[in-house]
This record gives sequence, C-alpha cells and structure tokens, in this order.
Amino acid sequence: MQKKIKILFLVFVFGLAGFTLFSPKGETQEKEQVKDKVIKVDDQNGHLEVSPKYAKIGALAPDFITEDVHGNKIRLSSFRNKKPVLLAFWATWCRYCTKELPSLKAFIKEHQDQIEVIAVDSGESRRTIMNYIQRENVDFLMLLDEDRKIWRQYLVRATPSHFLIDREGKIVTKRIGFASRRDLESMLKMIKKE
Repeated sequence: MQKKIKILFLVFVFGLAGFTLFSPKGETQEKEQVKDKVIKVDDQNGHLEVSPKYAKIGALAPDFITEDVHGNKIRLSSFRNKKPVLLAFWATWCRYCTKELPSLKAFIKEHQDQIEVIAVDSGESRRTIMNYIQRENVDFLMLLDEDRKIWRQYLVRATPSHFLIDREGKIVTKRIGFASRRDLESMLKMIKKE
C-alpha cells in the first residue's frame, strides 16, 4: 500500500512539474497584463487610449466620466496638461472629512492657480451632497459616484483618501486618512515645477 502511495505521489509531482515547465507562460503573462488595463476611445481627440483598470502610484490615473452635483459631465483626463489634480474621496457622514475641510479650503484658496481639487463622494444622493455643500460652504468640485465604481477603480477603503495626480495624469502619491494643511502642502511639493 505504501509503495502505491509513493508511486502516485511521484506521478503527481512529475506531472505538475511537466505542466509548469511546458505551459505557455508568455501568453498567460500577456493576458494578465491586458486584464489590468481598460482600452477606451478618447472622444476629445478620436484616438485610442489605454487606461489602467486600478490606481497605482507612478502609473496613469484611471480615467472616468461622471457628473458633478450640478449635473455637468466631468472627465478626469480633461484636466491633463492643465493642472495637477488632488482627487479626494470623501463622504458627508465622515467626521474626518468634515474635520479636514477648513484645511482643504485654506489650501485651495492659496493654491487654486496651481492645483485642481476634486472630491468624489461615497455613493450618497445628490440631495444629501447639495445639503452638505450649502451647510459647509464648500466651493470646490464635487463628483457623484452613486455605484462607487470610481472608488473601486482607486481601491479606496477609507475616508478620506487622497490621490495626487500630476499634469501628465500620473499618480504621484496617495494619502489615506485625515490630511492637515501641512500634509496637503507636502503633497503639492511632490509635483515637479515647470
């Protein structure tokens, strides 16, 4: 009985080694690389654009199209070659988002010519966000993400979360959690001066 078990074990090990040795690795790796990218048509210029499926520091920021709270269509890639973007993922119920709001407003006021600040909501209704904006006197761009698709693209797990995107559309850094004025200033310094 033990001899049969040893033979079966050896057949399994050598079979597995043979499968691994002769499997088409290049094809598998190529499929995995394509699977992580989304190919879209750039409507503005009429050419194909390859955009990553998920956010990764040093890579092109995943593109998206959504509406702001006023119903205007906003596309992230439309900010390329204009200004860097601070993409903030937030929610009206998030007390740390509210806590960092004064720092964010002061940061925007001082650097509005250098950076575009865009907030992406956590799937709340337009009405909830509009009430919050009016109550807190928020004056930066607020985007809807009702099905949290953008949150999934950026692998957001906590609020607030911040992604700094340079003029070319690449993610420079990310910060999870509360960002003080000093934190925001430090992030901005990571953008190359032109």
